[in-house]
Amino acid sequence: MIPSSMELLRSHLSKVRIPEPTNRIYKHECCISFDTPRSEGGLYVDLSSFLAFGKEYVGWNYEKMGNPVYLHIQQRKPVTEDRPLQKPTILAIGT
Repeated sequence: MIPSSMELLRSHLSKVRIPEPTNRIYKHECCISFDTPRSEGGLYVDLSSFLAFGKEYVGWNYEKMGNPVYLHIQQRKPVTEDRPLQKPTILAIGT
C-alpha cells in the first residue's frame, strides 16, 4: 500500500525543528546559487538547518544531510502594465 502524503510527512516530523528567536532562517536567497523566491521554481527551505536551496540543489542537500522536509517558497513576479501612464491634463499651483 502506498502511504498518503500526510502519513509520509508524519513519519519525518521528528527531523523538523521549530525555530527559536536566536535561529537565523535563510529564506531570501539560495545559499549556493543566486536563486530567490521569485526565481523559476522558487526556494526550498530545509526545515532542519533553515538553509534555503534552489530547485537544482534540493537533491544535493537531501543526499548530504538526509533531511526530507522542505518549505517551498514562491513569489509571483509583479505584472507590469504595457500602457503608458496618463499625463496630467491640468496643472494647478496653490488652488
